[in-house]
Amino acid sequence: MNLNEIENSVQRHKEKSPKTYDKVLEVAIPFYIAHKNMTDSLCAMHEKKYEISNAELDVLSSLKLVGDENYTLSPTKLYSTMVFSSGGMTKVLKKLENKEYVIRIDNETDKRSKLVQMTPKGEELLSHALKDVVDLEKDFFSPLGDEEQKVLKELLYKVLKDK
Repeated sequence: MNLNEIENSVQRHKEKSPKTYDKVLEVAIPFYIAHKNMTDSLCAMHEKKYEISNAELDVLSSLKLVGDENYTLSPTKLYSTMVFSSGGMTKVLKKLENKEYVIRIDNETDKRSKLVQMTPKGEELLSHALKDVVDLEKDFFSPLGDEEQKVLKELLYKVLKDK
């Protein structure tokens, strides 16, 4: 969506729904579109380059960032960390197991359940994919200079404060 289309979207909202229009939409709509564009680009890149979905990458990231030193978590901890239903998590974990990015191991503290552990293959994929994420994000924000990026960060932090 180009800048004219964004402006037109805001204007359409103002004309077609004047009771719900507020000038904040002039900030919110471009924000949502920017987020969608970045997310869509990331998802397309991961699907094409690594044949992995955003949900699968999020699980691997959670194992690395929230898991223990062996990148291990229970499925319950994974889906509570990630806003997945248990059924949705089961499907994602099955795909990751089939691709050999995770394995299921016995839970020493609860014999009824299995833990999820990232494999070295999964860790390698995650490392490359996250590097690509950072590169894409650098490109996405490249129209902004260092000072503008600092101001944007401060403004976003201000908006997110106490949320």
